[in-house]
Amino acid sequence: MKHYLTSPLSQAIFSRGFIISAVGTALILLLSSVQGILAGFRSAELLSPGFHSDLIMGALSSEAMALALPILAALPYTASFIDDVKSGFIKEYLPRTTVPRYIAGKAVGCAVSGGLALTLGIFIAYGFAALMFLPMEAFPKPGETVPDYFGNLLQTVLMFFASGAFWSLTGMTFAALTDSKYMAYASPFVLFYLLIILYERYFDKLFVLYPREWLSPSSRWVFGRIGVAVLLIEFSLLMALAFAYAAKRRLERI
Repeated sequence: MKHYLTSPLSQAIFSRGFIISAVGTALILLLSSVQGILAGFRSAELLSPGFHSDLIMGALSSEAMALALPILAALPYTASFIDDVKSGFIKEYLPRTTVPRYIAGKAVGCAVSGGLALTLGIFIAYGFAALMFLPMEAFPKPGETVPDYFGNLLQTVLMFFASGAFWSLTGMTFAALTDSKYMAYASPFVLFYLLIILYERYFDKLFVLYPREWLSPSSRWVFGRIGVAVLLIEFSLLMALAFAYAAKRRLERI
């Protein structure tokens, strides 16, 4: 019964695209932190407590990470539906399952792999930063309040996971609508920057549709990060329904 979900998940997570996405995320974060890394190694004194965490948190809000996020989220599994259709694999697979189960498995595998690849890449970069700089950081002074560095990272990772899931589903949906593999990778990037342009130039009050707010919510959100996560889950469900509609119509023509 659960095979229709576990099979696409394992196929997505153990794919070459997933590995490239996770490694790419880690590399972008570390390359965005080059100046901070050099400054840390050049420092003649002990670094401030939490230096490694501040380094990665700063990289997560960088322009390079924002530029790459929709593309990285699309790499693991967004083109899988089109690949199945155009390779003829779908004709062999559908008799062993049902159309709703096949579509549900594709949507879940796409959403989870898109978010998980970003999450894994962030943890890899954080681990490297911790290995490099934790031995060089000073201990907090007695009585000094220490922020929950790892807890803050987990909250930010949640934002990236939810955002990655949405953008990966966006790519799969547009690929199914256009019957084009290229749209699987291009559409998340195009829509991401279209929303940024619309907000920054024309509709600066619609902050709920501003992709940068989904990654680093401002104080305007009533429920903070939880509110953003709920919004992205709703958007992902709507995108999954759109994919189900497009995929069902495409399968009817086979």
